Amino acid sequence: MNPDKKIEYRPDIDGLRAIAVLMVLAVHASPASLPNGYVGVDLFFVISGYLITSILCRELAQGSFSIRDFYVRRINRIFPALILVLLVCLLLGPALMYPGEYAQMGKSALFSALFSANIHFYLESGYWDVASKLKPLLHLWSLGVEEQFYLLWPLILLWAHRTKRSMVTVSLVVVFGSMVVNLILTNKSQAAGFYLPFGRLWELASGGVIACIQWQSCSNPSGNAPYDKQRQDVLNIAGWSGIALLVATQVVFMDATAFPGFYTVAVVMAAAMLVLAGPGAWFNRKVLSHPAMVYVGKLSYPLYLWHWPLLVFVRLLGDGQWSSSHRNLAVLASIVLAVLTHHGVERPLSKHVESRRFLAVLLLALMTVAGGIAWLGFAGKVPLTGVPYPNAALTAYDKPEIKSQGKVALVGDSNAGHLFYGLSLLYGSRLEVASTPGWPYLDGVRYRPGYVPHPEHVGTPQMTEQVLRRLESDSDVRLVVLSNVYLIYFTGNSLRSIRGAGPDETSTQAYERGLRRTLERLVAKQKKVVLVKSIPIHSVLLNVTGCAGDVRPALRREPAECLRARDAVDAERREYDAMVERVIGGLQGVHVLNTLDELCDAQYCYINHKGVQMYIDPGHFTTAGSQLMAAALARKIEDALAP
Repeated sequence: MNPDKKIEYRPDIDGLRAIAVLMVLAVHASPASLPNGYVGVDLFFVISGYLITSILCRELAQGSFSIRDFYVRRINRIFPALILVLLVCLLLGPALMYPGEYAQMGKSALFSALFSANIHFYLESGYWDVASKLKPLLHLWSLGVEEQFYLLWPLILLWAHRTKRSMVTVSLVVVFGSMVVNLILTNKSQAAGFYLPFGRLWELASGGVIACIQWQSCSNPSGNAPYDKQRQDVLNIAGWSGIALLVATQVVFMDATAFPGFYTVAVVMAAAMLVLAGPGAWFNRKVLSHPAMVYVGKLSYPLYLWHWPLLVFVRLLGDGQWSSSHRNLAVLASIVLAVLTHHGVERPLSKHVESRRFLAVLLLALMTVAGGIAWLGFAGKVPLTGVPYPNAALTAYDKPEIKSQGKVALVGDSNAGHLFYGLSLLYGSRLEVASTPGWPYLDGVRYRPGYVPHPEHVGTPQMTEQVLRRLESDSDVRLVVLSNVYLIYFTGNSLRSIRGAGPDETSTQAYERGLRRTLERLVAKQKKVVLVKSIPIHSVLLNVTGCAGDVRPALRREPAECLRARDAVDAERREYDAMVERVIGGLQGVHVLNTLDELCDAQYCYINHKGVQMYIDPGHFTTAGSQLMAAALARKIEDALAP
């Protein structure tokens, strides 16, 4: 290697950054316009790996590499705009967010300040997870991946340099090793493949491989050296092939549930060809190096940071809904803020602060302040304009007279759990409970092979068998209440029969067969059964407590979705209702409680019904809701047990 070789500025790399950020902005602001635009983040990964590795190669060759200076540069580059965005979100949030929403943002801001947002969002993904469009800091997962990569990458290259191993070979080992992990993780858990660094590092390392190849071959990435025609043709082919492959990723269908997986291979190849083509290739020289593209590329980092929180805040203002004008205003505001951040924060700090190390220490102190505010928000210690809905019990309501004898068992997932409080007030020690979130306690049913449940979902077929055997053998248990959230099993593709169902069985079929087997077992042991039909799930609501009245933040309005048309709810549940009718057909001693009779009238289904807030989240009852639904359930129980 030539230790005197310099890393020249490449305007085409800024142009490629511009393409990446514009793709991300398009898919976030208008998903239908560019549905695969999220791969722009993968372009960023390759570009970042290339640029940083180019610098590392130069410093290692010159003997000037310093771990401390490397991280000083990273802090000075990344922290200024990031701190500003975190502080604005944390300070603006109280007027826009309910306490639970703000606490969640505070937690994600704290993890973002520690560059581990990707870990946080991976752990948070799953059952009842807030929709991605409502998390103002979700996009910072990519910064977490980058900085985790840079904890290891300089050390790997330093080791290769000192042991006189080929940096290209070492980099390729990282690329292919991480790529294999990516494919395995995505197949087993899409969230793990998407958020965790192990399967993402190869994208950044791919850019590093290009930098190592260029350095070791002593090629001139600036493109200032003369090109012969044959080489120029090769570069042009690489540039056009790269952009053609990138365009292809935008026009073909991509299964988002299988991303990153194999899809990222095409994106990384496209980025690699465009980087390898260099500023001498026609497309890179004429398009990517155009001054307008270069300028957008320089704004790409602050624009990426600003655009997503503003789009989320606009959604919050409309409680989940936005008009095209509001969306366009958010996009325009993100561009303006990106310009102001670049010219008013990033460039002045870069040009006018002489001591890089002093600046890094100052930025670390400011990031600590931002992290402290984030912790206060997460801990509920920040004053908010909205107040939590008081989840208090009803002191008076219409309770049924309990005349039955013996035990009542309550079995099911979290929709059984939220009935426990109300039933316990009526049946006391006579009530037995087996309730596990995300687990329906159906005979002969298991999680689908390859399905990775939420960490809180710990149900197993062994647990089901243990509970059913206990109920069958206990003569004091006269009636069993079964209650489950049907929708997560119908649409979540989570269940399969343990045996005998065939390879084409769906989760819906496994649920139906398991429910029938469970009812048959209980009825065979002379147990009465009340099947509680699943309550409506109001997933379109950002925050169900907004339907309660004077609990909303200053800038939020009452959600229109507080009332759902009964016809729409019935239509949504038609397949489920038909399944229940099939399952109970011919079985004696099985009774059904239709929860819609308590939550709806002929026109609407309600979140807040007759002045009582029934829901605490999109699919679970408040304490008061538990009391009222349990009262209706107890009437059904008493009728079933009547002599």
